[in-house]
Amino acid sequence: MTPAGELIVGWGTTLLTAADEFSDAVDSLRTDRGKMMRIAASLTIAEHLLPEWIARWRISHGDDGPVVQLTAANSSTVVEAIREGTADLGLIETPVVPAGLRSVTVAYDTIEVVVQHGHRWAKTRQVSVRELAATGLVLRETGSGTRRALENALAVAGFPLAAEPAAVLTTTLGVRSAIMAGIAPGALSSLAVSEDTRAGRLVRVRINNLQITRPLTAIWAGTAPPPHVRDFLDVIARTDR
Repeated sequence: MTPAGELIVGWGTTLLTAADEFSDAVDSLRTDRGKMMRIAASLTIAEHLLPEWIARWRISHGDDGPVVQLTAANSSTVVEAIREGTADLGLIETPVVPAGLRSVTVAYDTIEVVVQHGHRWAKTRQVSVRELAATGLVLRETGSGTRRALENALAVAGFPLAAEPAAVLTTTLGVRSAIMAGIAPGALSSLAVSEDTRAGRLVRVRINNLQITRPLTAIWAGTAPPPHVRDFLDVIARTDR
C-alpha cells in the first residue's frame, strides 16, 4: 500500500471510530430521556401541589422510575412547551383548555381577593363585583392562569376588569409581598394565601354573589399520554386533595 493509501485508511479508521462514539452518545441521550419525565407546570401548581405529587410518585416507583424534570412558568408558557414538545406533561390553571391538546382535570382551586390589614376592605371583609372591577389590583402578568380566571369571572358577571393594575408581578411571592406591603388588594389562589390568612398576615375579602372556581388541568400532546405520564396522573388521582 502506498503512503497515501495508508493515510486514507488511517483517516477512515478515525472517522469510523468517531461515528461509533457519536452513535453511542445518541443512544445514551435516548436512554437518559427515557428515564426522565419532563413536566411544565404553572406556578401555583408547581409551588403548592407538585411537591407532594412527586413525592408520592417517587414512593410508588422507587429509584428505578423516571426522574422528574420540572419547569415552572405561567400557563401560556406551559401550553407552548407542550406544543413544542419540550415537555411531556403540562399542568395549567386556565379556565379554558387549549385547542388541539388532550386534557384531564386533576383538581379544583378558588381565587381569593386578599388585602393588608390597613385596607378599608379589611373592615367590611366584602366587596361588590362592580367595585372590584373598578379597583386597581396587584396582579400576575398577562398569560397567568390566576389572572385569566379573575378576568373571565368578572367578564361573565358583567363587570370586566376596567381599572389599570396597581402592580403587575411575575411570581406568586411577588404578588403576596406587594399586597402585604399595602400597595393594593390582589387576587391569588387560595392555595397561595391560606397560610397567610390563617396567620393573620392577610385578610380574605368576600366578593358579593361571586365565587371564582377554576379547574387545574393536565395537558399533553397526542392521543394518549406516554406510559410514565399516565402512571403519574394515576398517582395524582389517588392523592387526597
